[in-house]
Amino acid sequence: MEQYYRLPQDVVGHDAALLSYWDQMPAKAQLRLLESSITVSTLGELKMLAEHFAAGDL
Repeated sequence: MEQYYRLPQDVVGHDAALLSYWDQMPAKAQLRLLESSITVSTLGELKMLAEHFAAGDL
């Protein structure tokens, strides 16, 4: 069985601001987003998800 691994671009697209913030996010939040099927389209949304995932709220 082949496993598919998502890339940061699969979560935030190719937006420079989102990719830049991605690099600053806690690793725990990055991993949770990569393991999910979530896609993010705004910086505010990414910041909110990063805070919640890093804190273990979601």
